[in-house]
Amino acid sequence: MDRRGFLRTSALTSSGLYLATSKTAVAQQAAPGRTIKCALVGCGAQGNALRVASKDVPGVQWVAMCDIWKFSVAKTRGGFLGENKHQVEGEVKIYEDVSEMLDKEPSIEAVFIATPDFLHAPYSRLCLSKGKHVYCEKMMSNTIEGARDMVRAGKEFGDRIFQIGHQRHSNPRYINLRDNVIKPGKMLGRITHSYAQWNRGVSGSAPQGAVKGYDIPADVLAKNGYASIEEFRNWRFFSKFGGGPLSDLGAHQIDMFNWMYDSTPVSVMASGGVDYFDGTEGKPKFELPDNVMCIYEFKTPAGALRAYYQVLTTTGSQGAYEKHMGIGGTALISELDTAGNQLYAEPGQAWDEFAGGENPPILKAADKAKNKFWEHPRDWEKPKPPSYGSVSVADVRESKALAQWELGVKLSRKPHSPHVQNFIEAVQLNKAAHLTCNVVDAFKSCVTVLKAYESIQNGGKYIFKPEDFQA
Repeated sequence: MDRRGFLRTSALTSSGLYLATSKTAVAQQAAPGRTIKCALVGCGAQGNALRVASKDVPGVQWVAMCDIWKFSVAKTRGGFLGENKHQVEGEVKIYEDVSEMLDKEPSIEAVFIATPDFLHAPYSRLCLSKGKHVYCEKMMSNTIEGARDMVRAGKEFGDRIFQIGHQRHSNPRYINLRDNVIKPGKMLGRITHSYAQWNRGVSGSAPQGAVKGYDIPADVLAKNGYASIEEFRNWRFFSKFGGGPLSDLGAHQIDMFNWMYDSTPVSVMASGGVDYFDGTEGKPKFELPDNVMCIYEFKTPAGALRAYYQVLTTTGSQGAYEKHMGIGGTALISELDTAGNQLYAEPGQAWDEFAGGENPPILKAADKAKNKFWEHPRDWEKPKPPSYGSVSVADVRESKALAQWELGVKLSRKPHSPHVQNFIEAVQLNKAAHLTCNVVDAFKSCVTVLKAYESIQNGGKYIFKPEDFQA
């Protein structure tokens, strides 16, 4: 049979078409740099962030997208026609149903899932079962049961590449901090404490309503689990769809505790509640705590380590950053270079040896290290301290100024770009070991985050058990 006859016959039988696609995929496996045909499921803010992040990733070709809201679809389609047009051949097909998309677009090799959290588990399993590689956004799920099923699906379909979107794992700045500054025996010495926060003002949680001309039919909403357009647009407010701000924002940074220290916590003490978004006076109503504070305890080979985390949705004070404090010094980092990129050495620490070479992990600080929040740039005038005359003297207990440094590695791309590229490279190489955040590691972070709710509900410390982290 010649090529034309084979293609004609294959088109008449789904089994023949699947056979042709499967053979092509097998033949192209482990080919570095080859083109990967991709689909995007979920065209909201995070889906578009992945689309934008992919535009400088070699090997990405977009062929389909899926969402039930035409407003999001229109915005994403505009991006594919604009800044991502170099990654499109012909047109990007549009679907409302994931199963239909997978059935009608057999050329898809990789699916990016950026839906509300409750759909991560079923959509990941579906895509894996259809022979697709999967990049699924964090958190894995709004429930531990859902996350555990994702791990099981990853094992069942073990020939597929399965990445979870904790993008800091691929960020060269964070890798530099972990490997060259924090790891045992490195610059900070024994880490005793860590601190992280994500503070966001109330305007960041304003409820979203319908958009004129872009209604979603009631049967489509119901089919996808929503009672109304308000539930669909504000899914983060509801426990059946998401994990609250602790999951939505905190998962990024709590995950960093586990990853930086290559460990899991032994306990968590958490406090939180619906402090502001209680549905009164026109405010939206959160079902899960809008403000949460946690203390995690880790047992490291060097000794105890305590990590404090807070997520606030009632103030944007000091934004989001992470700080790691050790016997030898402290490092402060954020995804944005301008928000956190400082290190300072404790007295007696000689870090000059780390600042040499072609790509040094640290550099001499060009400006004074911003160790206190009031030292950061601001748009208001700092009040002058009152003068008390000759009796106004420095407190002798105040520590002497510390040597100031900054991280030597920066990121000139979108924060998600290295992680998307890591996934695409793993698909090209057909090598799951290439992933920086596989489903097993991400599961441990999901457990670390969600178990904090048990501490809040029970009003006491939650002691982690080894089986908690086993899927």
